[in-house]
Amino acid sequence: MAKTVFIRESSGLLKQVSLIDAIMLNLGNMSAGVALFESISPYLNSSNNPTIGGPGGVLWLASIIGFIFAIPQLIVYTIMTRKISRTGGDYVWISRSLNGPLGAVMAISLMIESVAYFALVAFFSGSSINAVLCIIGHADNNPGLINLANTIFVNPYGSLTLLQKIIFYVISASFFIAVILINILRAKWGYSIVTALGIFSMLSLVLAMIVIALNSSHFSSIIPLFSNLGVSVPPVKYSALPSSINLGYTLLLLPIFALYTYPWMQAGPAVAAEFKQTEKIAKLNLVLALGITGLLVTLAFLEMDLVAGYCFNYYAYGSFIYNFWTVAIALAGNPIFQWIIGLGTVLWNFYVLSYGVIVFSRYIFALSFDRVLPEKFSQVNSKGSPVYAHLLDLSIMLILLLIPVFSTSAATSLYGATILGALYFLIASVAGTVYGIKNRIKSLEIAGIISAIYFTFLTYEAGVNPVFGFTSTVDGFPLTEFFVSLTIAIGVIIYVASWYKHKKDGIDISMSFKEIPPE
Repeated sequence: MAKTVFIRESSGLLKQVSLIDAIMLNLGNMSAGVALFESISPYLNSSNNPTIGGPGGVLWLASIIGFIFAIPQLIVYTIMTRKISRTGGDYVWISRSLNGPLGAVMAISLMIESVAYFALVAFFSGSSINAVLCIIGHADNNPGLINLANTIFVNPYGSLTLLQKIIFYVISASFFIAVILINILRAKWGYSIVTALGIFSMLSLVLAMIVIALNSSHFSSIIPLFSNLGVSVPPVKYSALPSSINLGYTLLLLPIFALYTYPWMQAGPAVAAEFKQTEKIAKLNLVLALGITGLLVTLAFLEMDLVAGYCFNYYAYGSFIYNFWTVAIALAGNPIFQWIIGLGTVLWNFYVLSYGVIVFSRYIFALSFDRVLPEKFSQVNSKGSPVYAHLLDLSIMLILLLIPVFSTSAATSLYGATILGALYFLIASVAGTVYGIKNRIKSLEIAGIISAIYFTFLTYEAGVNPVFGFTSTVDGFPLTEFFVSLTIAIGVIIYVASWYKHKKDGIDISMSFKEIPPE
């Protein structure tokens, strides 16, 4: 049956992913560095987060709670990866344990949403370039850097000229093209890029924490710098904690943490068939990555409150200018440290893109291997690289990257499509529960149920919370709702068309979901 149901008897992918490679893939997936820039802290302030009525929510406490709630999902993904170590990860066990067509449709939907997200991350990474040039320029009184920040590498969330948009497009596209070509030439090189970027990004984050700690007594000296940049903070009394911790406000920060950091743990499992030591790496890669992410994010937010004071941070964070990274750069003093931290701030975005290139291609490969997508996408070259899957990624990325060029507001509204991620993880949790029940794995069954309940809450929040913008409109048009609906519809159309085509050829592609694909 395997000869007729699947494309071939072996995937052709090489077992060349080490434990450090898998950990770095997951760390990029959870993106601690991006979370410490503009993804989370601005929404502590009620001016940016309508669900919060004022001070009282605590970021580091929310990080701890979010980490705890991620543990059931960690258990599900670790057990399932050990049981079914195949390319495509959770797609394979969703389609085999729960429902084949549902798994295929949701995997296609998630990949479309992911490429759109990567395109937005690539374009809006310009905000990190702008912030680095701006902070270093003002800290060192360097008019050249300030001019670059004001004229060329401007904040992409503002009003951009066509030339400025094209510059951001070319920078983002050039990097993405380079990474794709490297992955095509040799799959191992793709992993090496992710690992190298990951190590540098992690070290720059740790360096930033050390710089803030060692220069904490000089924090007051950088307040004028941020004031000149438009950060307005009323007179406040120093305290590392709010006058009263509001648990409700803290819990309302969880969806922001959850949808941008902790639950994104499908990267390692997606390449499980390529693990050098399958059992060891499947067992350790996620738990180590989640632990490192939780530790760094929690300590960074705690350190900020200890150094600057909760109340100061509450008001300053709301500016989108003041954050962990910009404070570290401002406090560094030493130009070498400034630029290492600044480069780390920027490279975290490209680190995310590098892992995305690999993971996208593996999902597409798995869908092709099941005959849901054309056979071309599961072809690999002599170096173990799925060439056509990478070229598909590049084509979609370059097209979606054009969206910010024509409409910045339309692009930002598409961040609301992360609801697909929450929904996907909900379905993955249910699949884990079903597998646990069928195979009498009590720990998996319990973890799956808890994880499913949590992701039901997160999916609901992603749909109704105005911070995520799912219900937002662009010129009166519900763009995000349209994009999400269209994405799911495309998944359905692709599956139905593939089923019909292969049925005419005498192949029932639904039969592939009754077997575990070969390695």
